Amino acid sequence: MITTNDLQLVTHIIAEGSLTRAADKMYLTQSALSHQLKDLEKRAGLPLFERVNKKLLLTPAGRRIMESANSILPQLNRLQEDIQAYRKGKLQTLRISTECYTCYHWLPRVITELKRRYHEVEISIVAAATQKPLTYLLNGELDMAIISDSVAPPAVHTYTLFSDEVVVVLPRHHPFAGKKKSLTAEDFTTEHLLTYDVAEEAGNYHMMKEFFREFQPAAITRLQLTEAIIEMIQAGMGVGIFATWAIAPYLKNRDLVTLPLQSPLRKRTWKAACLDRQNPLIRQFAEHVRRHFKPGDQKPVK
Repeated sequence: MITTNDLQLVTHIIAEGSLTRAADKMYLTQSALSHQLKDLEKRAGLPLFERVNKKLLLTPAGRRIMESANSILPQLNRLQEDIQAYRKGKLQTLRISTECYTCYHWLPRVITELKRRYHEVEISIVAAATQKPLTYLLNGELDMAIISDSVAPPAVHTYTLFSDEVVVVLPRHHPFAGKKKSLTAEDFTTEHLLTYDVAEEAGNYHMMKEFFREFQPAAITRLQLTEAIIEMIQAGMGVGIFATWAIAPYLKNRDLVTLPLQSPLRKRTWKAACLDRQNPLIRQFAEHVRRHFKPGDQKPVK
């Protein structure tokens, strides 16, 4: 039988790159760690590592164990965190991430509203999940992913949050400003596009791929941070494409303008994706996000 100790053993060896460093990380002697590895390989009936040019590489069986470790260990850590939270009288923590975007200007208000109902709630942002939020969700590393028009797997439940439009952000002195009412894909053939580095599973990836099907920008630079893209646009280094809800705060006190895309693809629907549809905290969070982006809707949260 494979145990959690076995999963941790393989994970540490891969992470550290050698038995000696892995042993130090696990507070074991190298002899003890080697003994544990031999015992694991004996129980598996297969070698898990092979040495190539003094490096330890996983065999097919080792890779299979590593894949399971990447899925199981985060869930066990999550379980431990929840047990500790319950022990301290806290409801639980809520780990979230937003597809593509690294901006969370709306989050403080949502947290404040939630804390009025759940005083001990803790909300954390998993920034690393912005590129593959559904993958992180299915791996147990997120409780909720805010996604746009992505096709969610059958196991994932979604709550519709709000709809918005995608706009082009450009410097006020740009030749297009004041001359065009909207931009087509062909207009970008002379432009340097500054955009996010997103995974193929993201709704934003499919929208951009379809929009630029016939015409491509003159150049594309992919960045991770919203702030970095905005600063480069303001410096006249290119143009960007953003969701209106994400870009709104960055337009204040900056010499920037926006133009709509001339495409039906500009309209998008954002959803909250989760695995635990019975979690009241997730439902409340989704409702408060809806109310934040629809300030006119002040219906009580049930």
